[in-house]
Amino acid sequence: MQILLRSNIENQVTTTMLNYTDDCLKEQYNLHTTYARGRKDSSNKQNLKLRQASLPEDISENMVKKILHTQNIDNTSTRDTKKGDLHSQKEGIQECKCFTSNGPISFTPSSDWDVLYFLDARNWLKNDTFILFRVPLSKTSTEMKNIQISKKQTFEDQAKQGRRPRITWNKLYPLIESHCSKVYEGTFDDIFIPLEVME
Repeated sequence: MQILLRSNIENQVTTTMLNYTDDCLKEQYNLHTTYARGRKDSSNKQNLKLRQASLPEDISENMVKKILHTQNIDNTSTRDTKKGDLHSQKEGIQECKCFTSNGPISFTPSSDWDVLYFLDARNWLKNDTFILFRVPLSKTSTEMKNIQISKKQTFEDQAKQGRRPRITWNKLYPLIESHCSKVYEGTFDDIFIPLEVME
């Protein structure tokens, strides 16, 4: 019975991901952007200091997948996976981190990955600009394990303790810059334009 229930849940997740078309992504993005801008305008009028809305993972992960496809980086990338954010026949498990502020990016200690993608959405509401960085460092790579999270602890130290390593992009980028490549910079609408058309 438990196996059957688990199978049904996994099939529902798979179906949901496969139903997440380009039109669905556009609709979800526009709905969320309208909400986030309305919330920001309202809080500004009332002089409230509220945390800026972030992008839900279904939107950000599907954005990353779309960019990988249209920029001819990885056409096999899919969100139809039970492990990791995206999965690729070419790169394996692709972990996606989207950030909309200068606050810390957190990592789940139990998650594994073969390559990291960072979607910089800090200018998402201001001017509809996104930057995607590719970092081909697996979770078990020496470079990743030795990233200094605090004065006394590395990424590996905190992950082994079951803690969520947290570090801001401004502190992380200099530590991984030599492995980091910018693979996209542009608007939301541009992610749907194949590379050869954009050139």
